[in-house]
Amino acid sequence: MISKNKIGVLYPQSAQYKTLSQDFIKGIKCNDLSVEYYMESISIGSDEKIIIERIQKLQYQHDVNIIIGFFGHHKIEDVYQYAADNELILIATGLGATLPYSQAKYKGVYINSYALNESCYLLGKYLIESGYSNIVSSTSYYDAGYGLLSSIETSLLENDLTFSGHYITPFMPRENEAALMEQSIDNNGTDAVFAFHSGLYAKEHAGFIAQTELLHKFDYYIIPFTLNKDIFKGKNKNIYVVSSWLEEGEEEKHSAFSKAYNQENNKYPTVFTLLGYESGLILKEVLQNVESTSYEDVVNEINNVEISGPRGMLKFDESCNRTIFNHYIYKPIAYDENNFSFEKVETLNNNGHFIKKILSTPTPDRIGGWHNAYLCH
Repeated sequence: MISKNKIGVLYPQSAQYKTLSQDFIKGIKCNDLSVEYYMESISIGSDEKIIIERIQKLQYQHDVNIIIGFFGHHKIEDVYQYAADNELILIATGLGATLPYSQAKYKGVYINSYALNESCYLLGKYLIESGYSNIVSSTSYYDAGYGLLSSIETSLLENDLTFSGHYITPFMPRENEAALMEQSIDNNGTDAVFAFHSGLYAKEHAGFIAQTELLHKFDYYIIPFTLNKDIFKGKNKNIYVVSSWLEEGEEEKHSAFSKAYNQENNKYPTVFTLLGYESGLILKEVLQNVESTSYEDVVNEINNVEISGPRGMLKFDESCNRTIFNHYIYKPIAYDENNFSFEKVETLNNNGHFIKKILSTPTPDRIGGWHNAYLCH
């Protein structure tokens, strides 16, 4: 039987994103569910043994069988399998910075991702359709360890196109790094740059690029985590952001969700808040509508849930138990060093083709990457 008045929350900790767990938990609680919460830390969210131990604690000590968690990808299938074997309801969230190769669908396990991987894949298609042919990537040694480059490269290869060049800032930047960055990117017949950085590496990148004319010369397409106030020093910056939801978006800031959160917390929600809120919103709808407490009935209710959320219609695709959203291109409409705002200028329609393809693709023999549940450390 499913206990409808208890929810377990598994949250990671981050040295870089210090409010990650707080934002995530506040997002869940924004829904005012009539439940008792049981919280457990899972370190950086990368150790499946720790995650399963925390689930067992919730399960056996507190009789909790509905859990929301923010996880990484390393051996996450072990966690999903445990939840399915024990008839637990698990809403798993994450940034989607890696590629879930050959990942099965597990009964009672649902994934609600920020889907950076889909953003990057759809961006590649958009760039090609927009007539760009010489696309250069720019990233850091650290951020290159995620699956974002592979995601956009997939869409390029599908259209018989490859990157014109790659620039990776080394782990220990050189004294003339800014000059080397400009020379490398400027020497490829470049007409667009795909840049992805996070945390302290985003700050580092902003410092380097401010010493160049790159943002005046080329169209720069970035992920939300690359945004840094130092990028906006000066004017006439050709910066575009690709995302399924943007904290700095004008439409997002004026949404009922953001306004209510800002009024309560005196700040706007982050992506971590968003993921917590959406997961809580799904459970709120399910728990209000399901009459039975049987596992089968609760699973069936989640399988059929459809509710409007900050990113649009919230529902799980029946083929993979994942939420699938459209993505957008955002352009700055007002900015200075302390405040910037973006508007949606393009919609990237997403039918889930890419993520479903990856889910059915065998894991490559050699695949690296970091294991933590978020970008940066």
